[in-house]
Amino acid sequence: MVRQVVHAEDGYTLVEILLAMAIFSVVMSLVSVTFIFVSGRMVAWNEQISFYNDVQILNNQLYNDVFRADAISYTDSTLLVEFEEKQNKTYSWTDGLLRINKESLFLPQDSVYVNISEMLEEEQNVVRYILFFKRESRSMTDSATIKVRKPVLWERSNTTD
Repeated sequence: MVRQVVHAEDGYTLVEILLAMAIFSVVMSLVSVTFIFVSGRMVAWNEQISFYNDVQILNNQLYNDVFRADAISYTDSTLLVEFEEKQNKTYSWTDGLLRINKESLFLPQDSVYVNISEMLEEEQNVVRYILFFKRESRSMTDSATIKVRKPVLWERSNTTD
């Protein structure tokens, strides 16, 4: 009778281990590259959303203040908004830096300019402003036309601050 020797395989060979490590390293490199790309895109999207959010907040605040105002006076670089409650707001923009009541609203690298004009349209007083906002390589121009509630056009101030 011939005995058969059965060899028990209790482990992996060196070739199998090296092949598994090579496949694992390729998969991990693809995952890490994808993660780095997605992280970069998320940062860029977050900056873009922040930019448009800041523009929208400023535009809404300016629109609401001008709409609710009892009187305004403006120059090329300032806007004084007067309310019934005597809670006046002074917008000023010099060298691109916007200040409201002498407090800076945005970061120093932001540029904000506002151009204000008024007219009579269909026997109603109309104020129009153009808002320019720039941050790094992004810029946006927005405008609004407001039919004012007051029967008299506001006086343009002749003084510069």
